[in-house]
Amino acid sequence: MQSIEIKSIDQFIRDIVGLKNDEFDFFIFRGQRINAPLVPSIARYHHGQDIKSIEKRMLLDLKRRGKLLLPDSVAEEWELLILAQHYGLKTRLLDWSSNPLVALYFAIRDIDDSETHSFVYLFRGYNDQVIDKDELTGGTPLDSPFEIQELKVLRPSLNNERIIAQSGWFTVHPYSEEKCGFVPMQFDEDVKVNVTEFTIAPTLKRELMDHLDMLGFNAQTLFPELAGLCHYLNWEYLYQAAG
Repeated sequence: MQSIEIKSIDQFIRDIVGLKNDEFDFFIFRGQRINAPLVPSIARYHHGQDIKSIEKRMLLDLKRRGKLLLPDSVAEEWELLILAQHYGLKTRLLDWSSNPLVALYFAIRDIDDSETHSFVYLFRGYNDQVIDKDELTGGTPLDSPFEIQELKVLRPSLNNERIIAQSGWFTVHPYSEEKCGFVPMQFDEDVKVNVTEFTIAPTLKRELMDHLDMLGFNAQTLFPELAGLCHYLNWEYLYQAAG
C-alpha cells in the first residue's frame, strides 16, 4: 500500500489529482485518528460465537424495540443498516466520503491527539463494486447486505442532512466464513492494491484545522444539527484560542 505524507491541503489535493486516471470509476476517502485496520465497527469485537449472527440479532432487536422511533422506510435491510450506522449501532458498514477534505477533517478533528499521527485513506474502484441504494430492485443477492461475498461500495440515498453534508458513502464488508471474521482492507488481496494511505504529522493538525475551517469544513457544516454547532463553538472559543 502506497503511503504519502500530507504537508499542506494544496499538496494533498495535488497528490490526489495525480492519482486520478480513467481506469477507475470512483474515488472515496476515509479519515482515521489512529493507525487502525480498515474494518467496520462490528469487526472490532470478538466473541465465541459468529459475530455475523450477533449483528443480525442486534438489527432485529433495534427494529423491535425502536418500532415507534423508526421511519417506515427501514422495512428493508439496507435502510435499516444505514440508519443503525447513523445512530451508532455497530454494523458491517464503514463510513467514507467522496470529498477528501471531509475525510481530512475527520482524521484531525480531535486535535487533543497532538502526539500521534493521523491518517486519510483513498480507495479507488470500479462501477461493478458499487451498490446504488436507489437502484436496488429486488431478486438479487445484493438485496441483502448479509449475502455479499466480496467488498462492495454503497452509495446511499440522500435522505438525511448528515449524509448530504458529509458526501457520505460506505464500504460494505463481507463476513469471511474461512477466516471467521471480517478481513481488513489493507490485507484483502483483491482490494489493498487500490488503497492509498496519507499520513498527517501531529505538529501539523492545528494548522490544517484552521485551513479547513476557512474552506468551510468544520463541525457546524458537517454535522448540521445542534451537537455540531456546540462542537464547533468548543473548537472556536477553547481549542483554537488555546493555540
